[in-house]
Amino acid sequence: MNAGEKVLDFLYGQQLQVDEDWAVKTPNGFTWWAAGNAQTVEILDREAGPDGMTGYLVGVRTEMLADLELTDAAVAELNEGPMRFASMSGPVYDADAGTVSLCSLVRVHDEIASWMGILLSSAAVLQLGEAQIFGPKLAEALGAQPAVSGHPDRGLREEPDDMAFAARMFVETGSEPLRLSEKDFDDAVTGHMMRPPSVGATSGGLGLTAEFPYGDASSLCQFIGEQSHPLYGNGLLIVQRFPHPVPAEDGGRLALDLNRVDLAETPSGYGFGSYVYTDEMICFNGFIPNALLQAGLLPSLYYSCAARASSMSVRLLGREWDEDSFSLDHSAAGRAAGENPKRA
Repeated sequence: MNAGEKVLDFLYGQQLQVDEDWAVKTPNGFTWWAAGNAQTVEILDREAGPDGMTGYLVGVRTEMLADLELTDAAVAELNEGPMRFASMSGPVYDADAGTVSLCSLVRVHDEIASWMGILLSSAAVLQLGEAQIFGPKLAEALGAQPAVSGHPDRGLREEPDDMAFAARMFVETGSEPLRLSEKDFDDAVTGHMMRPPSVGATSGGLGLTAEFPYGDASSLCQFIGEQSHPLYGNGLLIVQRFPHPVPAEDGGRLALDLNRVDLAETPSGYGFGSYVYTDEMICFNGFIPNALLQAGLLPSLYYSCAARASSMSVRLLGREWDEDSFSLDHSAAGRAAGENPKRA
């Protein structure tokens, strides 16, 4: 059994405890109905890494909206709702089907399969809850339909599975103090972020900021432990910002298209969150609930953000990172020093 299959088996049998009567096996995974929203968990592809280790792209997709025409108003509503307040998934629009699904996508290999399975199963649980919360409201606002479906043989599920409401546990732990300390953030910066792929990093209180190369400047990455989520309370907010001044409707559509690629095809970092367009910037934001936090997770999240920053430099600027990219001149401090040189 490869790493991807191990994660699927872990989700099916242990974490989601899928009721076989309400599931259908697919060639690469399974679809099941905890309630009215079909959720599919599959291996989308396999890749050979530079070290020869095989990685598997494992995705979770929960249907949320159907019969949606993606007007500018619909893009704006998605951008200001589930994209802006994303937790561990983001909305993906299927133009051919006229549907919107909540999606998460990660690259799994043997060294990370055990703990990545826990994160991915948590994303699946959050998707189930959020599809029920956002789906009907968005459908009414956008003139669409909630994506309610049933098992091909058993029809609609009248009695929801307990897992349909399991996101409540993240709400409960969200009322507890943050499960990270100031020292955890300090240690992550000093141990991992004072060298490439970062061009600068600082920590302070329950948070940190890192900078990655972005053209002749830098893109910001923030881990924020002092800003609660409107649904899940305390946890870790992750925000990456990439300046890209375009009209708002174009920015929203670009963010949705980036979701399609990163959350349903090939991830550039961990696909736990959503792109959103705001303040003339393409941002990626995600939220890791308090129950999942531990100090050892911070470096992994950081390197995931670095991979996304590298990809976005190519996507938005057409510039790949090279040795010169990591010059301190590209950091905020370096640019400030260049603009205000000391007098002799």
